[in-house]
Amino acid sequence: MKQFDIKIVPFEAVHNFRDMGGYKSRDGRAVKNGLIYRSAALGKMTKADKELFETLGVKTIFDYRDNHEAQNNPNPVFPYAKYIQIPAKGNHAFEMPTNTGGKDFYKVVSPEMFRDFYAQMPFNNGSFKKLIATIQHPENLGLVHHCAVGKDRTGIGSALILLALDVPEETIMEDYLDTNVHLRPLVERMAQTIQQDYNDRELQQFYALMSAREDYLQAAFNAIDNRYGSKTSFLEQEFGLTIEKRKQLQDHCLI
Repeated sequence: MKQFDIKIVPFEAVHNFRDMGGYKSRDGRAVKNGLIYRSAALGKMTKADKELFETLGVKTIFDYRDNHEAQNNPNPVFPYAKYIQIPAKGNHAFEMPTNTGGKDFYKVVSPEMFRDFYAQMPFNNGSFKKLIATIQHPENLGLVHHCAVGKDRTGIGSALILLALDVPEETIMEDYLDTNVHLRPLVERMAQTIQQDYNDRELQQFYALMSAREDYLQAAFNAIDNRYGSKTSFLEQEFGLTIEKRKQLQDHCLI
């Protein structure tokens, strides 16, 4: 039984945009609403979407996409928002599918490669280091963080934020897996456009890569534990989140 309501913000042309508030931390407090949002790309916003966005109190737009992705589908401009764009993909050789030249992504990237991608993303990642530094300054919140579909890079970013706020891993996993519900219409539309060029095995692989799968995020959690022994040590050594700094962050973000 879920302990929280997922607060989807009903945009016309932005997928998977949700408020990360409401999740319970281990001490019984809950993440405040309206502080941190997760999303897919914002670039196709309609006029009504922009008007809705302006009611959310967003001060920072944090973009995990590669430079080409961001140029191909630029963020809308909101004069009051600070923009941060730092690629979170890390050293993986494959092009993201939203990049020019990424059209064969689903044919050449296997679920095993994707698990490896998740397992390396949390470490020595300049994008996530900047993210965790940014959320420690209350004046930067509300913040929306996003990639292309709001699943993989945003999934790891969301997990790191919620770990820092001492939200249990099973709740973090539920937040991640809920992406499947919110991306289903987009995934089915994409499948329609590619299926004539894909054989059955390639189409299965497409669905595997477009899914939020428990084994993907678990690969990241396992890698953290294997390397650092605990999430607390990981947060302190990767991000400088000492016990005191985590307490300050939690006191601001939890209610």
